[in-house]
Parts: sequence; C-alpha cells; structure tokens
Amino acid sequence: MARYDLLVIGGGAAGINALKQGTKLGASVALVDPGPLGGACIHRG
Repeated sequence: MARYDLLVIGGGAAGINALKQGTKLGASVALVDPGPLGGACIHRG
C-alpha cells in the first residue's frame, strides 16, 4: 500500500494548484479525480 503526505480530491484548478504546492514543499502527493484533469469549468463551463 502506498503512503502519501497529501491526498488531493479533484483535478480542477484548485486541486492542481494544491498538488503543485505540495510537491514544492517536498510532500508525497496523490491526486484522485474520476474525470479528465481541468475540472468542470474547463470541460463544461
């Protein structure tokens, strides 16, 4: 089982930003999103 310091739920603008900030701080980060990255505002908005 993998261990992460940060779990980000949702690959929208805020989720991608959280992922980037976490990796900049040296955290092991996992991103979970059932759809394509970018979120609803990019793909449906």
